[in-house]
Amino acid sequence: MRRLYDINFFVKLAAGFLVMLLAWVAPDWRYGVPLAVANLIFLAAIRIPSLGGYIKGVTLLVGLVIASWMANLLIQGMGALDALLLSAGMAARLVTTTAAFYFIMETSSPGSILAACSAAGLPPVATLVLSLTFGIIPMLRDDFDRIADAQRARGMEIDDVPLPTRLRFALARGVPLLVQSIRMAHAISLSLSLYGFDVKRRRTSWRNVGLLVEPRLALKEEDHGH
Repeated sequence: MRRLYDINFFVKLAAGFLVMLLAWVAPDWRYGVPLAVANLIFLAAIRIPSLGGYIKGVTLLVGLVIASWMANLLIQGMGALDALLLSAGMAARLVTTTAAFYFIMETSSPGSILAACSAAGLPPVATLVLSLTFGIIPMLRDDFDRIADAQRARGMEIDDVPLPTRLRFALARGVPLLVQSIRMAHAISLSLSLYGFDVKRRRTSWRNVGLLVEPRLALKEEDHGH
């Protein structure tokens, strides 16, 4: 399974878009729900990091989507069963989409993304945007978890509470997370300035980039004795 982490970033990105396209082209719940379940089983099979936190978040997402869509469809006069099935199909599509891109984010390091972008000859700005987008989201998730731990330490239990209370406490994490993201953006921009980042200058890579992204300086076992 380790080789999945070495697959070229753009190959994984294309696969993610293909899975997402399949989910949205076949909107019926009879196709969407099995596809969403298959994606979750795949993530569990490869032991993707922090899967438990993702499952909690996607469970909350499914509940919110089904509840909001059912309320809207019932108001429009649709039958309860039809509304439930349509809502389940929409929730399944969102689960498939988030699962596909969760896999990409968790198996793509900033270095491998930079190497793939450099080998593809992308403009520096596009390279920077892709690496920051897929690299910062996991860091923000870690900050989100730390804020939740701080809430628990202050008596704001967010696990064994009713859904409205859980939502209220979850929204309370938004402000400190926003502040942390602004601080992170400032720190990154300062670091780029200090290291002389220039959008007009091309960079090279120390990795071999093909279907897999691998180090160029991999040492062989027989080299260790010299």
